[in-house]
Amino acid sequence: MRSTCFGLCLLIAITFPASADTQPPSVVNGVSVTAISSTAVRVTWNRPWDDQSVAGYNVYRNGSYFATVFDTNFVDTDVLPKSDYRYGIVAFDNAKNFNTVSNEVSVRTGGDDNDDTVAPPPPEPDNGTVSVADGLFAEIQNGNAAVIKWRAPSGNVKGYNVYRNNGYMATVPTPEFRDNNMQWGEDYRYQIVTFNEANQFSQKSEALTVNTANVQGDLRQDNDAVQNDPVVNSSAVPAGYSLVFSDEFTGYSLDTSKWNSSYRWGPGWAINGEKQYYVDRINNPDFGHSPFEFDGNTLTISAIRTPDHLAASANWQPYLSGALTTFNKFKMRYGYVEIRAKLPKGRGLWSAFWMLHQTDNDRRPEIDVLEYIGDQPNTIFNTYHYYDNWNLRSTPSYEAPGPDYSADFHTYGMKWEPGKITWYVDGVARNTHIDGNVAWEDMYLLVNLAVGGWWPGDPDGSTVFPAQYKIDYIRAYQP
Repeated sequence: MRSTCFGLCLLIAITFPASADTQPPSVVNGVSVTAISSTAVRVTWNRPWDDQSVAGYNVYRNGSYFATVFDTNFVDTDVLPKSDYRYGIVAFDNAKNFNTVSNEVSVRTGGDDNDDTVAPPPPEPDNGTVSVADGLFAEIQNGNAAVIKWRAPSGNVKGYNVYRNNGYMATVPTPEFRDNNMQWGEDYRYQIVTFNEANQFSQKSEALTVNTANVQGDLRQDNDAVQNDPVVNSSAVPAGYSLVFSDEFTGYSLDTSKWNSSYRWGPGWAINGEKQYYVDRINNPDFGHSPFEFDGNTLTISAIRTPDHLAASANWQPYLSGALTTFNKFKMRYGYVEIRAKLPKGRGLWSAFWMLHQTDNDRRPEIDVLEYIGDQPNTIFNTYHYYDNWNLRSTPSYEAPGPDYSADFHTYGMKWEPGKITWYVDGVARNTHIDGNVAWEDMYLLVNLAVGGWWPGDPDGSTVFPAQYKIDYIRAYQP
C-alpha cells in the first residue's frame, strides 16, 4: 500500500542541511517483475540519474504506495496465488525531490501442480472420506481485507480450497486465508473444502458471511446508508480515559496557549513537492491573509491561490494555506486522539491530522491519524513511520474506505498503546498495527491542509478554491 508519508518525507527533509538541490532524479526505467513463487514477487529496476545522488525508492503496487526501499530491488511477500499485481517505482534524493512514477509493470502469481502449497484444480467435492472444516470466523483487517480462519479437521490433511461466493478462490496449506480484495460494505460468503494427500476432497463447509463494514461483528453499514447511520460521528473514546486536551473552536480566534500556526521548522520550508505557503498567523499577523476562519462553532482552514501582491511574501508558492501544531504546548505518551471534521474534496488537496515526536531522536516516529487525498473522496489513509538504524520504516498506508468523506462531518480517532496503534472512523475500528517499534516517546499534534505534492499531484481545473478543511473539535484522552 501506499504511504501516506505526509510527515515521512518531512522528517527526512529536516534531518539534512538545507540544500539548493531542486533537481529530482530521472524517471526510473527498466522495471522488471517476476513471480518467484505463488506467494512472492520480485521487483527490480535500473538506478536513475541524479545530479547529486539517489537516496531511495518508493514502491507502488496497484497504483498505491506500498513500501520504501534503498536498493534497486524489492521482494513482495504479501501476495496471493493466482492474482494480478502491477508495480511502479518513484525515486527520491537527499533533498527530498521526487520524480514521477515509472511505467507500471504487471505480473500474475503462480499456483500449479509443481507448487506443493497448491492442490490440483478443485473438483466438485463429492465424497465424505475427508472431514469437513468447521468453526469458520473472520478477523477484519481493514475495509479491503479480512483473515478467514477455521478449525483444522482431524486426519491426513494436505490443504484447503477456499471458495468465495461459490467460486474457487485459492488453495492454502494452513487453516487460514487472507482476502485482500474485498470492497467495504459488501457481503462475501466463504466456504472451505479440505483435501488429503490422495487428493480426496471433503464436502464444502458451512458458509461464513463477512462484511468489512461490520461493527463488533453484527452492525452493518454501507456506502449508501452511512450518512444516516446512527454510528456516523460516533466516538471511540476508551472507557476509563479522561480528557487531557481539547479545542472545541467555539471562539473567534486561535487559542495561542494551545496552538502554533506554523511547523516548528518555520513557514519557509516546502516539503514533498507541495505548492502551498503556510501563513504563520500568530507570529506574522500582518502578512495580509489568514487561512483560519471561525464561526463560533468550527474552525475552517482554507487554501487559496496566492494573490499577486503576496507572492513574494509567500516565497513564490502558488497557494496559501494553514497548519497548526501543539509543539511545546501539549504533548502526550500513549492515549487516544480524535478530530471531527469535514474534509476538502478536489485534485491536489492533501489534508491531515497527525502526531510527531516532541524531541528529535534517531527514531523520529510519526503517526498519521488521517490523511485524505481530495480526488479519492471515499478513502481515509492511516500510516505509521519511524527510523531504524537510520533507515526509514513505514507501514503500508492502511485504507479505510467508506462514503464520500467530504460530504459531511465524520470523527477520526487513533488509540496509541505500547506496541499497538488502532485507527477509527466514526467510532469503528478500521485498521490496526501491532509491532514492538510503535512509538514510546512524547508526541504532539498537527493538523494541516497541503496543496500539491508528489502524492496528490497538482490541482487542476476541477479543483475548487477556496478549499476548506472544516474542524468541529480536536481532543486527546489518556487513561
